Amino acid sequence: MKERNYTIFYLKRKVIFPYCTINVIVGATDLSRRLKKGDKVLAYPIRSLFDIIFYKNKLATLAEITDINKYENSFRLKLKGLARTRLINIDKNHLAESEPIGRNNDAAGRLLADRLRKKSQELIFIINVDDSDKLIGLLNYLVDLNQLTDFISNYFVMDFKERYKLYRESDVLKRSTALISILDKLIYEMKSKQKEIIQ
Repeated sequence: MKERNYTIFYLKRKVIFPYCTINVIVGATDLSRRLKKGDKVLAYPIRSLFDIIFYKNKLATLAEITDINKYENSFRLKLKGLARTRLINIDKNHLAESEPIGRNNDAAGRLLADRLRKKSQELIFIINVDDSDKLIGLLNYLVDLNQLTDFISNYFVMDFKERYKLYRESDVLKRSTALISILDKLIYEMKSKQKEIIQ
């Protein structure tokens, strides 16, 4: 089933995961001037001009504007990701049509969710920041594997290529497995750095 047209924003080397938020700056155009809090838009991550030209079937995030600050020549928007969608058509007026992507979750997902929580908690203990307890509490609160993978990807994976790869993987089981591998790598690297400091 196709969704109605939404205003589309091109995010250069940025990804907005569902259930997460991001701040973006957009130019003051006739279209952006009509935007208001509560409006839904499509956030489309691009790596190069090719992503703009060859957009069909690429992923974009349906997002809600949760805050908007208007300046003379630009607007600062706070977007909250809602769901992954697949682009169907973009017209010249920066309106896009998309269709939702189905979600999958099963018993195997519960086991992966437990592994993801443990890996994330281990990484949080190594980082040991002021908000560690809050992060652990949030991880325990998230029970849906889709939400959990997107939350961890957004807050723990900083490398754009890895973030983009996780974002593009619509199969949550494959996305979870890939994320566990990234967390293992991060944990190993941080433990190695700590050993170097001690020595």
